[in-house]
Formats: sequence, C-alpha cells, structure tokens
Amino acid sequence: VLIAFTGPRGVVLVAVAGLFAERLLALGFEDAALIGPLAFVLVAATVVLHGFTLKPFAQFLGLTGAGNPGVVIIGGSTWTTALAEALIKAEVPVLMTDPNFGHLRAARAAGIATFSGDILSEGAEQRLELVSYATLLAATDNDAYNTLVATDLAPEFGRESVFQVARTKTDSARHALPATLGGRTFAHGATFDEMNRLVNQGWTFRITRLTEEFTLQHWIDKRPASHLVARILPNGEFKMLSDPADMRGVPDTRIIALRPPEAAEDGTPAVQPPASA
Repeated sequence: VLIAFTGPRGVVLVAVAGLFAERLLALGFEDAALIGPLAFVLVAATVVLHGFTLKPFAQFLGLTGAGNPGVVIIGGSTWTTALAEALIKAEVPVLMTDPNFGHLRAARAAGIATFSGDILSEGAEQRLELVSYATLLAATDNDAYNTLVATDLAPEFGRESVFQVARTKTDSARHALPATLGGRTFAHGATFDEMNRLVNQGWTFRITRLTEEFTLQHWIDKRPASHLVARILPNGEFKMLSDPADMRGVPDTRIIALRPPEAAEDGTPAVQPPASA
C-alpha cells in the first residue's frame, strides 16, 4: 500500500504524455499541446503531496523505524555484550551480529537482539532491517574483518558513524592495513584484547547524567582513569566518541564510559589502562 501510494511514476508519465501530445497534435488536436505542461503540474503536485504525507502515512501503517536510531555491533564477546547491555539500559536499540553462533550465546542470554551470520552476506541483506540503526561498531578479534566491514558499510551508515576497535600494531609491512581504510577508533584507541582484558578485570560500562551542578569537567576530575565511550544528548541523539576532547558537556547529557572498579575511582587505576591511552 505504501509503495502504491508513493511509488515514483513521474518519468513514465512525462514520457508517455510527450509521445501522445506530439501524435495528437499531428492529427489536428490543438488542445494536445496542454498535455505536456499538465503532466509536469501533476508530477509536481504528487511530489509535494507525498513529501508531506509519507511519514505520517508510514507511521499509520506501522512501517517506520525505531524512534531512537540504534547501534549495530559486529562481534560477540565479553566486553561487547557488556557495552550492549549498557546501551539498552540507556534506551539505545542494539543489534549484535557475529559469524560464529557461539560468540552470541551471552548476548542472547541477556536478551540482546542478535544475528548469527556475516553482516556482509546476502542473507543479512535480506533479513536485517538496518534502517533503524545509525551507528556501526566493528569489534571482532579480527582486525582485517573489522576493517572490511567498516569500509564496506561506510557509504550506508556514513563515515562519521562507523567505528572499529583499534588495530593491533604490527611491525610487518606485509600484514599492515592501510590507514585510509576502516572506521574511526573509540575508547582512547583501545584494541579488542585491551577492552576484553579490562572488562575481565572488573571494569564496567556505566551511564552518568550531567547537570548544571555536575558538569563534564567535574566528571573528568572525579574519574580520571575512566574512558569515555559515547554520549546521548537530551534529544536522544546517540554518538560514539572518537575524540572525547570534542565532547560538549551539555546539561542533561548522558555519558557512557568504561570505568574501573569502585576502588579505583579516586584516580588510581586498579589495572593497567590500554597502552594506546
């Protein structure tokens, strides 16, 4: 019904109108000269009509996406599951995918939406509705696969919204990946192994709401060892942080950070932070 209402028909209409107008004029019908202009008026009117009615009509049919654009996390692991649980707690929709069915066991047990398979496969294209997700995080233990996914899906999500865990540094030029490929790093440039190690040692993803009294600078001064991961603006806009220094601490903003155990909140890390931090 939605396609029948809004499907593009302008090109066919104008082409046929032009053909018939020319032939009718040749047969002596002078009013046929109006067919072309009338066709363009009809196209313009339907474009305006559909432009203003498409969203409410789609909402009426129940075909719109989620109110808050979500996050697609590629790779099931201890720390990605912990991150997904924090995002869901903050009312950010999450879809976790992994080619390995077993890697999603913890996510399924936590009630997280999952897809077992390659995100780049034809099956994923047919089964997944990615229109409800605005951010992608490639976070498997395979740097090459993360880079492939981030590069391939960047045109669909937008390069500003595609992130991946930092690559493990290698001294071999043969195995080094081009810096121009892949997504943006986050969490102070931590690698997959570093993130997993921190979570296994007691670090947790926590959500904090900023106020006029408790500003971003207050949070940083109180928790200097924590790693900012993402922020959610008062209007619900979600964004992962590639460079936390660019974040503005607007009141009522919620920040998601990877924080050390409570014993280390005084500024002394309980465990060694990522080397890249």
